[in-house]
Amino acid sequence: MTDLKTIVPISKKQKEQVSAATTACIDRAGVLFERKFPKLPVDFDLRGKCAGMYQVRAKQRRIRYNPWIFAKYYQESLANTVVHEVAHYIVDCMWGLRKVKPHGEEWRQTMIAMGAVPTVTGKYDLTGIPTRQYQRHAYHCNCRVHQLTLLRHNKIVSRAASYRCQFCHSDLKREG
Repeated sequence: MTDLKTIVPISKKQKEQVSAATTACIDRAGVLFERKFPKLPVDFDLRGKCAGMYQVRAKQRRIRYNPWIFAKYYQESLANTVVHEVAHYIVDCMWGLRKVKPHGEEWRQTMIAMGAVPTVTGKYDLTGIPTRQYQRHAYHCNCRVHQLTLLRHNKIVSRAASYRCQFCHSDLKREG
C-alpha cells in the first residue's frame, strides 16, 4: 500500500502488467470455455469509487480501470478486479448483456470457473484517491430533508419523474 498522502496513478510499466494480466485472463477463459474470445481495449481512465468497469458503447467493448485504486491496492486489484471485469466480458460474449443480470448466476459461475471468489464490490479506503463530488439539491417531505443528485433533480424539473419519501410516503418538494 502507498503512503496515503501521495497516491499517484500506476506507472506505465504497471499499466502494461495489468493489460497483460487482462489478456491472460481472457485467454484462460478461452481455454476453460473452449472458445476464442477477442482481445479488447484496456483503458486507465476510470475515476471515483470503482476499481474497474466493463463497458459496451455503440457495440464497442472495453475494460476501464481506475489507476489510483490500482496504485493504492495494486496486488489486490490485479488479483480480483481484473478477473471480475473479464468475467463480465465473458458473460457478455456467451449470453449477451440483455439476457442476464450484471452479477447474476452466469457471472458468478464464470467467476468460480475462473478460480475467483464472486464478490460484487471491493471494500477500499479511498483516502488520497480523487473521487468526483456530485452536486446535490435539497428537497423536503413531511418528515425530513433529502439531498437529491443533479440527475434526479433534473428529472423532477423536466417532469420526467417524481419522488416520494420512503418513510412518510409524501412527495418531495424543492427547498426554498
